[in-house]
Amino acid sequence: MNKINLKISLFLSFLILFLSVSCYGKSDYDASKISNKTNQIIKKIETVNVLMGSAVGAAGRTPKQFENFEELKKNASLEELIMLTNHPNAVVRCYSFWALLRLKNIDLFSIVKNHLGDDSMVQTQFGCIGSSEKVGDFYIQLVTTDYEDDDVSTKLLNERQLKILDSLLIYSENNLNMRFDAISKAEPTEDLYPKVRELVIKENNQSALVTLAKYRKESDIELILKNKDIDEDAESGYFSTYKAIQNFPDVRFLPLLEKNLNNTLDEDYFSQEWRELYLAIASYKSQKSLELLSIPFTKVKNKDIKKYHIEFVNNAILVNKCKIYDDLLWKIWQEEHLITLESFKYFLQLNKAKTLELSKREFIPNYQIKDIESIPKTRENMFTESLEETILNFILINDKLLAYNLISDKIANETVSNFEIYCKKASELKDRFFIEPLFKRMKTEDNAYVYLEIVETLISFKDDSINKKDFRNKKTK
Repeated sequence: MNKINLKISLFLSFLILFLSVSCYGKSDYDASKISNKTNQIIKKIETVNVLMGSAVGAAGRTPKQFENFEELKKNASLEELIMLTNHPNAVVRCYSFWALLRLKNIDLFSIVKNHLGDDSMVQTQFGCIGSSEKVGDFYIQLVTTDYEDDDVSTKLLNERQLKILDSLLIYSENNLNMRFDAISKAEPTEDLYPKVRELVIKENNQSALVTLAKYRKESDIELILKNKDIDEDAESGYFSTYKAIQNFPDVRFLPLLEKNLNNTLDEDYFSQEWRELYLAIASYKSQKSLELLSIPFTKVKNKDIKKYHIEFVNNAILVNKCKIYDDLLWKIWQEEHLITLESFKYFLQLNKAKTLELSKREFIPNYQIKDIESIPKTRENMFTESLEETILNFILINDKLLAYNLISDKIANETVSNFEIYCKKASELKDRFFIEPLFKRMKTEDNAYVYLEIVETLISFKDDSINKKDFRNKKTK
């Protein structure tokens, strides 16, 4: 579709939206078009008055309310369901629209557009989580995400409709939370710029501020500098400011970042807002930003809080990888003993030999780091979702004897949380080296889970000499 046709579509959509929002909730619902049988189902839904999924609570049982919904889908006609999307009860409106998803050739998009002004709140219960949601947001989520429906094809809007929907959310006056998502992911075009700036100035829209920063206009620097969420306390409220700076790392923001960083150093609590603060600092990739990122290593007064600062610095560097931060990242592993799977993979790119030596220290706390000249080997299949297992695999590839001894020691002493890793490795290798430590641990083990892991591992060897041993020969205390 060309730009002219898209603009015409947007204009018509805005006109329809204006009329529908202006009239919404006044005369759209005609109760006379609903049958007595359907009305009886509706009354049951209204009585519970909670929007529930197919499985709720710890046991994941199907609630009576969802059975009411299933009954509605089975008995209500297409015309009734469409009419019920305008029912006075918000939960009924949600279930009625949800029921339409399974039907073909329904103009769901028009119904969604007509409910962009529907900000009535409904109580929700999906799984163990109870919450609340606006009707319009629920409608949009149903047609843009998987939600609980397995048939994704019934609810995905096409690309043109998604663009129109995002534009309607941004340009029309509405209170939906999905508006913030639309603003956040909006492409920063010159046509959009005036509206985004208006949302910041007139509504203090924090999502719009983050998008505004993508334009990197000098005229917006003061606007970003003065931004603060009015609902936060004196030292907070900069979450969106920090995210905006990540999009626009201008040196004129550095004094604010440095001041706010210094304000965190004597706190006896931590805030997730600091994560964005460090990300904003790291986005500069400069000598000054390196100096600021180094501050918490020596200046944080509360030792228990320091670990959160270091974690945030580590994350910020990994998001903004560059040579100037490499030494600081190594320091985080060597001195602060913080390593993640992502940073481990990055270290392998920087220096495999150094990574191998530090990997050994992960298992042997007093290990003396050596300078090795040979370049360690890596294999693609050594990486798993477990950092501990990945590091073990790396050692196994390059130092088999050490790895075998580490596995044996872990079989003898590891707690239940990670015991499976070492049994799995012994089972994969099927080396008789591990048989003795497995039997030794089994004879003294009281934890049923660990005991079962050992037995399954020994059986996996498929060795007759092992199978002839009495697995029940367990020492009693």
